[in-house]
Order: sequence, then structure tokens, then C-alpha cells
Amino acid sequence: MALCDHEEVDTRLLIHLKDALLNDCTNCLVRTVDTDVQVILLGKFHYLMTLCQDISVWVAFGAGNNFTYYHINAIYNDLGREKSLALLVFQSFTGCDTTSAFFGHGKKTAWEAWNCFEDVTLAFTSMALHPFTEVTLDADHFKLLERFTVVMYDKFSELEDLSEARRELFCQKGKTMKTIPPTQDALLQHSKQAAYQAGVWCTSDQTEMKAPSPHDWGWILDEETNSWVPAWNTLPVSSQACSKLVISGCKSADGCGARCACKKARWKCTELCSGQCKK
Repeated sequence: MALCDHEEVDTRLLIHLKDALLNDCTNCLVRTVDTDVQVILLGKFHYLMTLCQDISVWVAFGAGNNFTYYHINAIYNDLGREKSLALLVFQSFTGCDTTSAFFGHGKKTAWEAWNCFEDVTLAFTSMALHPFTEVTLDADHFKLLERFTVVMYDKFSELEDLSEARRELFCQKGKTMKTIPPTQDALLQHSKQAAYQAGVWCTSDQTEMKAPSPHDWGWILDEETNSWVPAWNTLPVSSQACSKLVISGCKSADGCGARCACKKARWKCTELCSGQCKK
């Protein structure tokens, strides 16, 4: 086998499977307890078939009473090439070993949202076919991911803007802060992390990935532990950024004086302050 620079066992398995197929093996069994491995096999199955048309891949999954066998060929034929490929990005976006999941929304909820908003498949497949695709607020695939996130939290919503969806769920539907979607900025960081992990999986058939630095993909290097930690957002924390409501009743024609509540707090006067105070 050629030298491999993969750091994850999940992707190294594909290199071993590829080597087996190139050496005339057709029936292969992979033993794992990790769902990510099944997703990688499904997402790269179209590639494996180019190496061997008669390939038959089985997965021995789980342990104890939860042990079972899955036939990757059958699942792939049922999902189809496009959805199997899109599954790589879907898995990383909705939560895996290295990316966070959405609070209170597991794979079942995400799968139902996918069935309700099938247009997001275009974003998933595009990111899978073009590994390490840059994710920006203006990117078409991010807009589809934003809409998909809205549907996950409210499948009846027709909103596309995450901020509007948060406002509607919180103000009109009585949802708590824990049960509304993340902010657009937080979703952007999450999407970058998901795109990076999906990029690693999508290039798992290559012995040398040459993956870019995680720094530009929603990760921050912790110098104390020398490990990468997720960047949750780039905006300031709301409790620190939003000033408390201060109302000043300054009457002086010269504007705020030294005893002005706003001036003491070093905040600008609001519309609730008196007319003289705002001068």
C-alpha cells in the first residue's frame, strides 16, 4: 500500500478497502461501531464501483443485542447516487464526532427536514463534489443550509432568514432561547466546521489529502493545550454587548451633566431620555 497521511481511522479504512479491491477482492466486510464509517462507505461507494463492478460491501455494526449487518450495496441502491453522496455533508452538518449537533434536534428530525426541503440536496452534493468549498454568508449553498436549519426547527415556516425565524419562534410561538435556532453568525461557523469535516471524508479515497489548516474553517488553536477548539461565533456575547436600559431625565439646556445616569454608565442616551438630555 502507498503511504497514507490520514489521521482518522474512519478514512484509513477506505484506503484498505481500496487496496483490497485492487487486489481482486470483491466481497468485503467492515467491522465498526461508528456511524460515520457507514456514511463514508455510502458516500464513496460510487467511486468504489469504478474499481470493481462486482463489489459487495457489508458492515458488521454495533455490539451485543444491537449488533447487525448492513449491506452497503442495498442501501446505496435505495438512496441513489446523489443522496448517498449528499449524505457525507448531511452527516457532518447535523452532528458527528467532530462537529456539534443542533440542540434538541437529532438525525431523525434532520432527516424529516431534508424530506420537507429537498432543495438542500443541491448544497450537500455541491459541497461533496467540491471538497473544502469556501463557506460565506453570500454563498448559495449557505443560503440553502440556512433555510434547511429553519425547517429543522419549524417545518411549517416559510421564512428563509434565520434571524426572522428566531424572532418569530421566540416572540410569537413561545419558544425559549434554548429551543430556537442558532444565530446566523453561529450557523456560519458551524457550516465551516461541517464543510471541513465533509472535505476530509470526501477526499478519503486519496492517500494524501493535503487538507487545509482548520484555522480558516471555524476552528481556533488553543495555545495552552495545543489543540483545535470550535469557534462558536464571532459576534460579542449579547449579555455584554447589550446595555441595560438607562433613562435619564436631564433638564439642562446644555445637555447631560456629571450626574446624568447615561453619562455615568458611559452609554449614549436613548429615545426614552428627555429632549434636553439628548443634546
